[in-house]
Amino acid sequence: MKSRYHHKIPEHDPTLTHVERGAPMGEMLRRYWQPVCTADELGDLPKRVRIMCEDLVVFRDGAGKTGCLELHCPHRGTSLEWGRVEDDGLRCCYHGWKFATDGQCIDMACETPEFREKMDVWQPGYPTHEFGGLVFIYMGPPAEMPLFPMYDILDTRYRDDVELRGMRLWEDHAIGYVRDCNWLQHYENVIDAYHLLILHAANSGDQFGSVVTTTGWPDLDFEETELGVRYNMRRNLPNGNRLERHAEVVLPNISLIPSIHEQGTDAKYQSRATEVSWCVPVDNEHLYGISIVAWPKDEAGKPVKDWKPGTDTVTDIRPGNLRERPYEDKQRNPDDMEAQESQRPIAIHALENLASSDRGVVLLRRQLRRSLDRIAAGEDPANIIRDDAANHAIETHAWNTVILPDATGEAAE
Repeated sequence: MKSRYHHKIPEHDPTLTHVERGAPMGEMLRRYWQPVCTADELGDLPKRVRIMCEDLVVFRDGAGKTGCLELHCPHRGTSLEWGRVEDDGLRCCYHGWKFATDGQCIDMACETPEFREKMDVWQPGYPTHEFGGLVFIYMGPPAEMPLFPMYDILDTRYRDDVELRGMRLWEDHAIGYVRDCNWLQHYENVIDAYHLLILHAANSGDQFGSVVTTTGWPDLDFEETELGVRYNMRRNLPNGNRLERHAEVVLPNISLIPSIHEQGTDAKYQSRATEVSWCVPVDNEHLYGISIVAWPKDEAGKPVKDWKPGTDTVTDIRPGNLRERPYEDKQRNPDDMEAQESQRPIAIHALENLASSDRGVVLLRRQLRRSLDRIAAGEDPANIIRDDAANHAIETHAWNTVILPDATGEAAE
């Protein structure tokens, strides 16, 4: 046995993992529109949120406009989460200062209008954008604010067969399910195709009940795409059909996963992912997941009842993925939670021994570093869009294809 008596544990590398303001990755993630909540979470009360080590309050005024402000009132520091939403802004509970969605203080209940105008107080905040049932904020340099990207899954200007719905990943849609680990550990999991075969099948039993994790070893490889990285899984199915599956990560923190429920019985061609999901850092040791779901419509143009999103954790949660369950059960049937969180709160990359099966993770980390280098050189990172003409039905590369034995030719990649 190799003794660890003189073995010094290295520190984790903050370059890809730390997300506070001023950290390289924190600055890069702030260059993109990031989702903070679902649209229906903003009712007649403000919502406190924490994102990338910053505490904020999000609200919708009586006119329907959304705002995102620094959490603490600039008067005496009371949290605006206790404020009152009014027709034209958010009023602090303590002394009645009221702020419009753009941060301007438009009333001071204990002062005269002349005094308020003379003080000209503005509460720091961030621009908001509401789309697809989610509320997004932009936290980066104002001059670098990009367009909100219109990926093909979401662009209803070019498709009328779906209704977009904002949904929390994991269990409680009202609160969200926070994983207690660094954001990158969960994001890398999407491109780690081999864990599907080991963790979710060989070790803990078939947790999906689909041909994705059926018996037999598939052909697997990884490649870079125009948007990020994807894995390519090809397997011959017991019923004689053939499955070709591709899941993609879109830089910096979007994932596209085609249906995990695929049964492989019917022929299909490029049955695309139906969710665009964001892996959002709360701070350096916590994250949340949130999605826009392209919910299909029936022939009458109504949302299909009892349809199930392709990512199982959007509307259901596997028993093995519950936060509270017996420790022995977790040991006998670990799930993503146990595997990812036990990598330490922040994984130490210097202690890893990456193998050929980790090529997808390597490609993703390489692309993230490449984007950091571009920012350092004064350029835009990956997937920043500024041209309206180019911002439509941006092609993604995640789908399931099922080929029947009598089909001729190979499915298009």
